[in-house]
Amino acid sequence: MKRTLWAVFCAALLLAASLLAGCGGKEGALDGFVWAIEPRYEFERVEPVLDADPMEEGTACTAPGEAGYYLAKTGSGWAVLDTADGRLALEGAFPYQPYRCGMGHLYGPDAQYSGEQEKEYNAQLAALGSTFRMEVGHGGRSREYFWAPGKEAVYEACMVEAGFSWTALAELSPPAQTLLPVRRGALRADFPWHDPPTWEDMELEENGLYAVASPAGGLLTDFVYENAGMAGPELIAVQRGGKWGYVNGEGREVIPCEYEGFWGPRWQWSEAAGGLVCEEANYPAPCTGGCVVVKKDGETGVLRADGSVLLAFGQVEDAAPAQGGLLWVKTEGRWGALRLPEK
Repeated sequence: MKRTLWAVFCAALLLAASLLAGCGGKEGALDGFVWAIEPRYEFERVEPVLDADPMEEGTACTAPGEAGYYLAKTGSGWAVLDTADGRLALEGAFPYQPYRCGMGHLYGPDAQYSGEQEKEYNAQLAALGSTFRMEVGHGGRSREYFWAPGKEAVYEACMVEAGFSWTALAELSPPAQTLLPVRRGALRADFPWHDPPTWEDMELEENGLYAVASPAGGLLTDFVYENAGMAGPELIAVQRGGKWGYVNGEGREVIPCEYEGFWGPRWQWSEAAGGLVCEEANYPAPCTGGCVVVKKDGETGVLRADGSVLLAFGQVEDAAPAQGGLLWVKTEGRWGALRLPEK
């Protein structure tokens, strides 16, 4: 009788194990997901469209790219990718990664195309459903946030081609919606309001460390971070010891600073080249869709906003920030889209 009961118990354990394996029971395993788009695209990389605002350190990225449209790097250059179905537009139009300028145009200083090609490219974007357009790029805003000594309040410093503004966060309209990267700083007493100002016209604390502030302007952390940015309502990326982690709306470092930056272009003026050149900026990923892509020691993983594992390291070769309930990943040399589990 005992042997019979033991045999039944062992069989039940084996059945449970097989069922668990079949439904992706291992935490963070790739087989626990459903493919919305099977891996078949031989892209080199997939990345969000970077806005002009977060091109400099300390700025907040409120939108990592137009919803549903990312960039895909192919053998002929960069194209716009519809993450919902894998369609491409503007294939090969940009040798280097473009960004979205302040007026909503896709802009890469290296792009060369005729007026007729511009019409064709804009028609492709319209057919894709994107509001991106290929007109000449415009300078966007550059925003930074400062904790003003003596005022005990956060101010937004906004620089545009036409001028400069310095506004208390409580007076912003519309109000801030994301966590904010904040440094200590103030305007110089002789700030040149009528001349083209630069960030050198600010009086900054010497070490330039960052804290995290709430959208309402309350400080959530001390000034302990080397950099901060890629901000959203759930998480903001922070850097310490050269590595990136994430702080939540309660000021807790829910994802420790042990991950690498790995994406994003940065266009800078080069005297040697006599113009703008594209460099790797190595930004951390923004938190989108309740999760964040991280990299460590050459491996890619995906974490939930609370720091728990969604997709374990080593399960895929690469991944792009989630969009529209889909997570684009690269496995066995090809890109496809996983369906994110419902919350």
